[in-house]
Amino acid sequence: MGKIVSLSEAETAKRFGVSKEIKNIPQNLSAEEERNVKTVLSYMDIAYSPTHSSATAVAEFCAKGSTFDARSTFPTSHTPEEYADSHSHVMSSLKDLHIIQFDVVVAKENFVSLRYTATGSHIGGPHNGIEATKRRGQWTAAGNFILDDQGLISHWWKDWDKMQMWKGLGWVRPNNDETEFA
Repeated sequence: MGKIVSLSEAETAKRFGVSKEIKNIPQNLSAEEERNVKTVLSYMDIAYSPTHSSATAVAEFCAKGSTFDARSTFPTSHTPEEYADSHSHVMSSLKDLHIIQFDVVVAKENFVSLRYTATGSHIGGPHNGIEATKRRGQWTAAGNFILDDQGLISHWWKDWDKMQMWKGLGWVRPNNDETEFA
């Protein structure tokens, strides 16, 4: 196993084009793995941008026919592009939503896995009928990506600690069994 290193925002920006700290990443990646990590981090940077997230904005990072699976969090999104559109609705409620850091980034050939920490405040529009609470939440999420031979995302699985987010934002209702998660 190679050495694991941390990268500052500036180091990550220089190496991958995204200004977010990476707490844990293998020191030595192949050229293909570097390219694939850059694709995934660039996709995530746009997908988490309150002003730029959309299917059109992330399309350049996605292979034709790409798929997305996040049944517990975005059950109606089936492509990375659909996820970006769905996520933009969440961001309309969390106008300051952003990734704080990438906790772990691992790459092996055409596979990239990452875990990240995000935060945001409900200072925008209503979410599932809940008016702005002005509360802040912080949570973690993970994504596992498969990239094609051109370095484009062909599949993405996503999981996130939604309950931690909802508790922080004040979105937990007395009877969540009757509420559809968004």
